[in-house]
Amino acid sequence: MTTDRLDSFRERSVGLADTLGERFRRLREEMHVSLEAAARKIGVQPKHLRAIEQGRYGDLPGPVYAKNFVRQYARFLEVHEATAIQRFEREYAVAQRFAPPPTLAPAKPVADRAILTPRGIRRGLIVLLALAVLVYLGVEVRNLAAAPKLIIASPPEELTTIERSVELTGSTDPETTVTANGKPILVDRSGHFQELLDLQDGLNTIVIRAVRKRGNATTIVRKILVQSSNSGGE
Repeated sequence: MTTDRLDSFRERSVGLADTLGERFRRLREEMHVSLEAAARKIGVQPKHLRAIEQGRYGDLPGPVYAKNFVRQYARFLEVHEATAIQRFEREYAVAQRFAPPPTLAPAKPVADRAILTPRGIRRGLIVLLALAVLVYLGVEVRNLAAAPKLIIASPPEELTTIERSVELTGSTDPETTVTANGKPILVDRSGHFQELLDLQDGLNTIVIRAVRKRGNATTIVRKILVQSSNSGGE
């Protein structure tokens, strides 16, 4: 991290002209890096970085993940992480306070009541039963064919570190089994998980796998290079 960039960020962060996202966007453009390239580098979806740059915090997947995205983006842009997080928390709180209330759909006029007959009731029940069966079958087929979602918030892709451990955080569908290199990871009822993984010197390959009860699976691989603290690497 360069001192000039850190001082510049601190100086602009106390002003009123720029939001955190605008500052991030300008720094990225000064580096001549596209948003998609930055997203690939830090392992965050482009739509999430775009939401940060445009200040659309409501489009981010919750404050915990959003804060982690901001931290990773700040690290990539070589700005002070704590300062960026403080600025994000202030802007996020303001955005939540002034978020517009949900709009209610206008009430539809009440239609004239149809005359019910025993024959019409029987037909209606048959139609409802047939629709319920079709919906049930459709849901079952979709569950059999679909693999579970798997979102890895940390660690980012192609991480280089001198630490001997890394925190694995992310989310998946409820009632899904998650493993990291075959080791079971505890998943809470909402599908979130967090685990501290040990690392060794050199290249570490972490295979994160989410498996449904019926066998469908989603796999994500993270590669982490651990440099020895006495090897002379940065």
